[in-house]
Amino acid sequence: MDKPNKDNTTDDLNADIRALRKAIDEIDEKILDLINERLLLAAQIGHFKKQCGIQVTDSRREKEIMRRVLEKNNGPLCNDGLRNIFSAIIAEGRNIQRTS
Repeated sequence: MDKPNKDNTTDDLNADIRALRKAIDEIDEKILDLINERLLLAAQIGHFKKQCGIQVTDSRREKEIMRRVLEKNNGPLCNDGLRNIFSAIIAEGRNIQRTS
């Protein structure tokens, strides 16, 4: 029986890593598309707020969003990481609303 060739094992691992990275790249594109879709909706909300003379920042709504996503988080993303991500998304939504 032949012993496994170290080069073949390394090649297999490299192929596995490439496949996983390709899957990550595809997910990244989906995340980007969803964030942009969310920001387009935020822009529409900003337009309505401007028409009604409503201020852009809605602390109650932002806390509600954060509470909801934290409640739904099943990991492995830690809550602090999730807060950081959604804080950035919410802040960008506010920026979009201000310019709508």
